[in-house]
Amino acid sequence: MGCRAKENMKNRNVCVLFGVLIVCFLFGAAYAAAQDVPRISIQELKKMMDDGKPVTIVDVQPKDVYHEGHIKGAVSLPWKAQIPVDAVFSLPKNNPIIVYCDCGPGESDSADVASQLLQMGLENVKVLADPSIKGWKDAGYPIEK
Repeated sequence: MGCRAKENMKNRNVCVLFGVLIVCFLFGAAYAAAQDVPRISIQELKKMMDDGKPVTIVDVQPKDVYHEGHIKGAVSLPWKAQIPVDAVFSLPKNNPIIVYCDCGPGESDSADVASQLLQMGLENVKVLADPSIKGWKDAGYPIEK
């Protein structure tokens, strides 16, 4: 292999490594932002509802799972890597927004959507902490289909 071929191979490897580092950095930043979203317990959410406080509940599970049973009054906004801006227009801007999924510890999907909502300028967004919808159902709290 000639000198130019070796140099081109070296440059290509550096570019690939640089690209991998950028992707890792961006993924890590998004993960950290999602983990920084405040959490709320199922008991705190239930108390808000019982006290008649205005709250917007967002279910980020797939539509078919949402239709099988969701927290009473929850709106469906299935997880996507990039939530469309027009899907957010109908969410009340003044109510606390509680986002949930059934992802287990870390609440990955709901934390990601909550982080996206915060980045779109919505305020007072929280994630329903694990055990989330499973804990809600286990407690016998209101579900609707």
